[in-house]
Amino acid sequence: MTAAITGVGVVSAFGIGTDALFAGLVAGASGISRIRSFDASTFPTQVAGEVPVPTADAAWLADALGGDPTLAYELGAAGALRDRKIGFGLLAAAEAWRSAGCGASDRGASLSIALGLEQAFLEDLVPIFGHDARGDRAIAWERATEAPGVRFRSPVDLCARSIHAWLDLRGPTTVNASACAAGALAVAHAASLIERGAADIVVCGAADSMVNPLGLGGMCRLGAPSPRDALDACRPFDRRRDGLVIGEGAAMFVVEDLARARARGARPLATLLGWGSTQDGHRATAPRPDGRSAQTAMERAIARSGLAAEAIGYVNAHGTGTPLNDPAECKAIRGALGAHGSRVAVSSIKGAVGHLMAAAGAIELAASLLAFERDLVPGTANHGELDPECDVDVIGPMPRTMAVGAVLSNSFGFGGQNASLVIGRPA
Repeated sequence: MTAAITGVGVVSAFGIGTDALFAGLVAGASGISRIRSFDASTFPTQVAGEVPVPTADAAWLADALGGDPTLAYELGAAGALRDRKIGFGLLAAAEAWRSAGCGASDRGASLSIALGLEQAFLEDLVPIFGHDARGDRAIAWERATEAPGVRFRSPVDLCARSIHAWLDLRGPTTVNASACAAGALAVAHAASLIERGAADIVVCGAADSMVNPLGLGGMCRLGAPSPRDALDACRPFDRRRDGLVIGEGAAMFVVEDLARARARGARPLATLLGWGSTQDGHRATAPRPDGRSAQTAMERAIARSGLAAEAIGYVNAHGTGTPLNDPAECKAIRGALGAHGSRVAVSSIKGAVGHLMAAAGAIELAASLLAFERDLVPGTANHGELDPECDVDVIGPMPRTMAVGAVLSNSFGFGGQNASLVIGRPA
């Protein structure tokens, strides 16, 4: 069986919907903005690829979904919508389901979703770390035991459960939480289910948001974001690159057997031809400098696709804009593709939408569909001066017009988790 993408839904810094993402990328624009959803004035970094929805509350979600508001209000009453990725995931899944033309006969679909970790909030920690006259450890322990659920106000699987309920799915659910590689791995899992006949149709993708005080603060403590508090702070593959910009959002897909899709009259957007994953075993927050494990993930994806390396027309790179990631990825691309690695078109959309963490691979796969939908491949926002260490054909800020038969999409995560996908133009 051949796995095909028949539906896509996106929430990004460009707004709600796949059309908003495509329009921004086609224009060579950037959705990076000053953070509006909370007061970031005391943070060293105050910009993000923030979805332009300052308050993702129940009323907003019910209106955006345009259907029965019961679930949206139930989530709001439970406090779940404080975690913005819940609403983003629901909106992206609803759009993907709708764009695939799915209905009641497709309710048996499985769900394969990638998510960031459960969301904690500073106010949730006050019962534990608030001041007390006695100020001893016993008081801290008493507070901890008297505040059950502090860490799980938004459980890691809540977004998955919400999508499952909203779409009234009947199939099993799998949640992947493998950091920045998670979105790609969730799609790979869906394709694997289709290929081996374990499912006829799967809703898959990812949602994440670290645009909040703890998320932004934690990344700043790691030193991952660019220290330049500017809208063009993320510069993938540029000689002046000095860090990433955090993003948020979601991208969801409907993946089904190609023959099934054609039989029900669905329009295939792409075929999922190959996938591969590896583990660096190097450092928690740094890739192997030689890119060897990432190269192996690409080689496995290409081998599984049955294509020659020369058939890859475009690489949607992980391309974080950090000093270590970009040159390591370029070495991996050249190693995996051989002589073709110096000629293949390469770009990263992280300068335009930010780094969506667990959802990065999903939104970048969605962006890659431009290659088949409009014979365009996205540009690399803010890229101006090619680093000699990044010796590949990096596309500049504007998209490039070209006919592409196959795309390689890379996602590399903390902990050395690597994933690559190969998608092809539907026949």
